[in-house]
Amino acid sequence: MKISFNSLKRAVTTIKSHIGAQSVKSGIFPGVSKTRKEKELFCHQYWRKLAEEGRVQQSAYKESVSLHSDLNGINHHFILSPYPEQMNEVFNGRFRLTPREMITKTDIEFKNLKPISEQITTYRCIGEKPEFFSEYPLYQKRLAVKKGDIIDMKEYAYTSPEAEFSKNWLPNGKGILYEIEIPAGARVSVSGNEIVTPRSSKFLCLDTKRIKHENEDYLKVKLRYLKPDEQWRKTT
Repeated sequence: MKISFNSLKRAVTTIKSHIGAQSVKSGIFPGVSKTRKEKELFCHQYWRKLAEEGRVQQSAYKESVSLHSDLNGINHHFILSPYPEQMNEVFNGRFRLTPREMITKTDIEFKNLKPISEQITTYRCIGEKPEFFSEYPLYQKRLAVKKGDIIDMKEYAYTSPEAEFSKNWLPNGKGILYEIEIPAGARVSVSGNEIVTPRSSKFLCLDTKRIKHENEDYLKVKLRYLKPDEQWRKTT
């Protein structure tokens, strides 16, 4: 299913118009109670609208998004985005898509994935970042995580069920190793030995531990993937 950027813009415009009409009709001012629809988050209205148009299906069979292997190439746009003008330049040669179009297509496909049937434990590594790297402040923030914190990974997070394979991204044995529990019912992209989570996924920190062994010295962080609130599915 191919979703054009222009059609998505029209959907957003329709939702905004609907929200505005509801606000004027009922009068959203102090002392005036709001209806259930007026309290509904914009993102929920957005996805509910797409579901009503048939772009998001309740029954799904696909286990991976079509751009599964390409998303890592645009992850820098979510972390630093040093070249925002490139968001509208063709990046993907196979599909002739810009990063913006890739994001739109992939976000919708994630909502159409088949939920996993059982819990998965998977791993992701972040290599040590030198102080002169632009990602250094974010790396330091990730090192400071503690039990009970909620982490928001802006990028499409690539993980593997094999811890030793993930350690290839710890070139000097230093950095962060995430051990992630993904609960049954989650919609993540599974392809071969690789699992990718949707962008802006949230994770609960369950524990942290410093691991020092021979040439390794890294922070092990246990996380639990938090399934997004999708109450909009119940109203379609």
